[in-house]
Amino acid sequence: MKKIFLLGLCGLFLGNLQVSAQKMLQEVIIDYVNLVPPNVVNKVLAKNTPVKVSLLKGTQASFYRISVFKPEKVNTSARLYESIRVINPDSLLKVGYSFDKHLLAPNANFKVSIGVFTDSKSAQKFIDGKDAAPCFKIDSTQSAVGKLEGCQGDEIYIAIKPLEKRKIGYIKVELVSLADVIEDPVNDRFPFSLQNELNGEVAYEVSGDRLNWQAFFLPSKKRAEFKLADNQVYMRVSTLDKVTEEYKIDSGKKYRLYWNKEKNRVDVEELPSKK
Repeated sequence: MKKIFLLGLCGLFLGNLQVSAQKMLQEVIIDYVNLVPPNVVNKVLAKNTPVKVSLLKGTQASFYRISVFKPEKVNTSARLYESIRVINPDSLLKVGYSFDKHLLAPNANFKVSIGVFTDSKSAQKFIDGKDAAPCFKIDSTQSAVGKLEGCQGDEIYIAIKPLEKRKIGYIKVELVSLADVIEDPVNDRFPFSLQNELNGEVAYEVSGDRLNWQAFFLPSKKRAEFKLADNQVYMRVSTLDKVTEEYKIDSGKKYRLYWNKEKNRVDVEELPSKK
């Protein structure tokens, strides 16, 4: 199965005056580890290798989901990002937050061991059954989800090995990162402003290509100020069940989030420029 790398296309940074500090939630990778028992024909193709993950700049925390499937019954549609994009980042970071609601039901008849490493050689040793010290480990699971703890660095390697020999299946690997918004002084040139006029916080997403989205939270009566690498991006307001229509956001303009009584939902509107 093909790897799917979902990386952000627009750089952002926030101003200071009356601005809510924002953090960005972004899907970093979805990958599939294919377990095929080796034989004379497919010995090379069947070699299990670690999943390399390049983390976002300014990553504060990462959230993983590992799920084991039969080859003919792989859940490729469900995404961890979709499950947690509307949750306040402060809640995801709280000690004791239960990620169980975000589990993906497995259907394989075997379990795997998971080790996360900061170098590829150690990760491969883990897969090969040799001594290796992971920064994060799950001894035995068919389905696991949670916050990745104890691993530092710009790159990590997720190593997965079956606990029984000659097992066939796919292991779905997902990683979503929560990152501070980092200023890119070279590319981020186009400013705009967004303010929340509602009585509650709003989950919204920004995309440069309408395919790969970055999720944010804006508290009530607060404003976010952005600088973009593009002079136009797309935005949508999200709930757990659905997202609103997509809005074109132009640089140099100011927008507001408000309750549209006629449409009976949250809406986005451009604010008139001051003369």
